[in-house]
Amino acid sequence: MPEADQCSDAPEVDQMMDETRQDDTQDFGTERGLGTQHAVETRAEGASSSTDDVTLRFGPGVPPALAGVWRDGSPRRRPLSRRVFGGLLTLGLAILTGLVVWWLLRSGPSVQVTGVIVTAPSEVRHCGATTTVVGEIHTNGGQGEVSYRWRRSDGQFSGVFTDSLSRGRHSVRVPLRWTIQGAGDLHAVATLEVLSPKSPDGTASGAFDYRCH
Repeated sequence: MPEADQCSDAPEVDQMMDETRQDDTQDFGTERGLGTQHAVETRAEGASSSTDDVTLRFGPGVPPALAGVWRDGSPRRRPLSRRVFGGLLTLGLAILTGLVVWWLLRSGPSVQVTGVIVTAPSEVRHCGATTTVVGEIHTNGGQGEVSYRWRRSDGQFSGVFTDSLSRGRHSVRVPLRWTIQGAGDLHAVATLEVLSPKSPDGTASGAFDYRCH
């Protein structure tokens, strides 16, 4: 009978050992599962469920021209009337600017003669020599035209010459070439006369000597 009891108790011990092993396996599996879960939770701690937190933005943002493409698939264009009005406005401003610049250039002071200087060579000129007498007309720097002529002591006059002076130019050089031929002595005088604009300082003379024997 005791042997029968031992035989009947053996399966219970085995069953208990199996349950213990099963519990151990479950506990080990539970600890491993917790470790895995902890690792997942640890990796997930750096991320956020909010979309804005994980969106990366670089630069100044989306240009307005491209924002319309992203919204509805095609760029938004201004109405034709507004584009035409903008073009006309730009053209009008350009024309107005040009008129203002032109008016400023035209509204400055006109040219006025402030003095005349004539320079002639000091050495004696000889037979058949061509002498260059240089005149210089000084102005106030205004814009306009200056008309002048040369008068020689032998009674000859040059034609009337006209030079256009730009704004800011304060002088103009005007040469005279005088050729004398033949034997004799001559004290030659060349006079520069400014005809326009009229000025009390618009006349000057230069002289040189000629000898041929």
